[in-house]
Amino acid sequence: MTRYAIGDIHGGLQTFQALIRKINPKHDDRIYLLGDYIDRGPDSKGVLETIISMQEAGCDIRPIRGNHEDMLIRNLTGDHDLYSWAWVENWGQKTLFSFGVKRPEDLPMRYRKFLAGLPYYLEEEDFIFVHAGLNLGLDDPVCDTPAEQMVWERSYIPESRPVFMQRVVCGHRVCTLDAARQSLHEQVIQIDNGAFTNHQPEHGNLLALNLDTMQLFVQPWIDRKAVW
Repeated sequence: MTRYAIGDIHGGLQTFQALIRKINPKHDDRIYLLGDYIDRGPDSKGVLETIISMQEAGCDIRPIRGNHEDMLIRNLTGDHDLYSWAWVENWGQKTLFSFGVKRPEDLPMRYRKFLAGLPYYLEEEDFIFVHAGLNLGLDDPVCDTPAEQMVWERSYIPESRPVFMQRVVCGHRVCTLDAARQSLHEQVIQIDNGAFTNHQPEHGNLLALNLDTMQLFVQPWIDRKAVW
């Protein structure tokens, strides 16, 4: 079994599918998805449908919650935070359009159930997967980091910190390819190259990381132009 992690997809169905073909996972390989499957790109519905269908087909694909999913979920539950109020009028328009609806509550139940079940983090003995970050200065970073930080804020690493054996694998914060490659040698691994920002130098790729060999796979954005 080989383990992979994939960064922020943001509605880029064709780009996501091309990256899956590039890593060519076997049926028993494990794929962690780091959140932000929706918004910005043209086909959020297609991305969610692909992930759900892969799970239904028995693939070991393990998605977590990103800040964009969190905002959508909060619009469904009414449990708003500082950020979610603006989702429908801003980033959410692209996602709702891909479903052919105008309101979050009109999304099909199939997708609403999937979104509601997304965890804020997943972990293995050697890695923790979280969308944005953890507070590694806490006695128990996994249990004590607030959910808001997990989906919105970068990892906090104090200068003098207790030994923390697991490495943290994040998306969320767009970094250059060089910075992503450098992070492969650090406590916190960053693999969001801003796939949707294909007009920016050193950005515009969807990244996958082989967690067992530390090989980074780079797939340029091939979907229609995304919006910020």
